[in-house]
Amino acid sequence: MRNKNRWIIAAGILALTGALAACSPTTTTPDDLAGTTASDDEELYEINPADLLDMAFVFRDNNGTFERVTVELETVDEQVLVDKLIEYGVLDEGTTVKSFKIKETELDEDAASAGPGGPGGPGGKAVERYGTLDLSQVPEWTAEKEALMLKCIGNTYVDNFQLDGLRLLVNGKNYSGASITLGDDDYLEYESGYENVSE
Repeated sequence: MRNKNRWIIAAGILALTGALAACSPTTTTPDDLAGTTASDDEELYEINPADLLDMAFVFRDNNGTFERVTVELETVDEQVLVDKLIEYGVLDEGTTVKSFKIKETELDEDAASAGPGGPGGPGGKAVERYGTLDLSQVPEWTAEKEALMLKCIGNTYVDNFQLDGLRLLVNGKNYSGASITLGDDDYLEYESGYENVSE
């Protein structure tokens, strides 16, 4: 009988010790976390830089409304912008960029650039940035539509490349259309009064 009581007491002590151990605080060191991985029901996401998209602004004529469309593109370059202008009906299918050059001029310290180029040269100095875009073709717009379509081209390049103005050439010659002819010193400048929309 005494042996049986001893076994019961011993079993009770063991059970109590286990319960106390379960309630005692646990500390975790950085070494304990080494090699820790997500559990089966968790997912890990890796961001591939190639999957990140660039934001661009493309201007279009939407039934007479001058719109700036915010778009996300894999890359932003002069031909990609032409392709978007084609998509929005500003330029004709098959239009290509023959050349696109930007001339940057550092301004005097007391001078300030009025265009989007603005201060931003080396050391934060004020600069002027003018681009020259040579296209393979442009549509034969009517006189009523011509000014708006030129604003679409000018604003698209000025906005995305932070220019003070854009000179437009067609096959190496200054643009000449239904009612507008541009000379060597004529630049398309940034025009406001547009409506913002997203693609």
